[in-house]
Formats: sequence, C-alpha cells, structure tokens
Amino acid sequence: MSVQAYDCVACGACCFSRHPRYLVLLPEDAGRALPPDQLFEEGGRTFMDFSCGHCAHLQLDTGQAICGVYEQRPEACRAFRAGSFECQRAIRANGVMGERVREKGVA
Repeated sequence: MSVQAYDCVACGACCFSRHPRYLVLLPEDAGRALPPDQLFEEGGRTFMDFSCGHCAHLQLDTGQAICGVYEQRPEACRAFRAGSFECQRAIRANGVMGERVREKGVA
C-alpha cells in the first residue's frame, strides 16, 4: 500500500463497522466527555454507537472522515496506528471510507 492509503482523513476504514459492539470503552475513557446519546450499554460494558454502519461521531459531510470528538476520542482510537496490522485489516474489511460497509446497505 502506498503512504497516501494511510491518510486517515481520506480513509476512515477504522471508523466503519457492521458490528454494533465494534468499539468498547475502556476504564481509561471514564473521564472523557463523550455524548451519552451516542453510547449504549450492554452486559455491563459501554460501547460507541455504530448502528448506522460507522461511529456516530464520524463526520462525512465534507467527503472526508473527520472525528467529531477527536480531543475526547476513546483510548482504542488513540492507540490505533495508521499503517498498522489493524489498520490494514480494517481497510480490507470495511474499505476506504467504508465502501464495503455501504455496499451492504448499512451506512
């Protein structure tokens, strides 16, 4: 993959998923100011809302993948590294800008 393929704002693959429990909040996230209406609890754990096929905080209206809560983003998002194994796996699974998720009619 080219370096440009790892431009997070042009890709956003890690912010898309068909799995509703894709991103669980960790204890380190307890003090973050995340909008409670964009979270849900299940089995004693708190998850980000992905019911529309991507993170509820992902802003796509400019044609880019912009995090609406970047300064308050969860620990899992902070630990995610562009070009990492996980990044490449998200691109394969979700497609750039969620193209594979949207093909399934989820987003």
